[in-house]
Amino acid sequence: YFATGRFPVGVAKYLTWTQTLWIDKMTCTHHLWTIPLALYGSRQPLTLDSYKLNVAIVATHVLLSRWLTSESIMIASKDASEEQSANARQDPSKYRYLNVNLSHSLWKDIKLSFVQISRDEPGCFQYMFRLLLRWQVFNLMTFVLVLRPLSHMLLSISYVRSSDTYT
Repeated sequence: YFATGRFPVGVAKYLTWTQTLWIDKMTCTHHLWTIPLALYGSRQPLTLDSYKLNVAIVATHVLLSRWLTSESIMIASKDASEEQSANARQDPSKYRYLNVNLSHSLWKDIKLSFVQISRDEPGCFQYMFRLLLRWQVFNLMTFVLVLRPLSHMLLSISYVRSSDTYT
């Protein structure tokens, strides 16, 4: 985004929506610092057990998000005119789009056809199965191609530095 001014896939485009609050933008930063912090804290490279734990955590988060949160909420107002309700989706004081963990639907901004899982409007269980399957395939590719090699590289550098200070 910072290089081109647009989101190539669309999964983070919600950050530019007018109804996205600053607190939502701040809390999404956990995607950037959680993994480096976990690597630093564990002082161990990622293993296949790390990926297995990821599968369990992601599935649990998505299922709980679907069960415990609605896709969106309208905030009640004294003046319920049609003009107000038409513009309400752009006003965070009147409308909150939740869709936590994409548990209800993919964002409308995601245009890649192989990512689309709800074109045929599947039922809840079929949607959840498709979502979790694709999510875990992408997570596995990220784990194998980026995270695991990066964890080994960063921890070997960290180990060399810490061993240099003791000699």
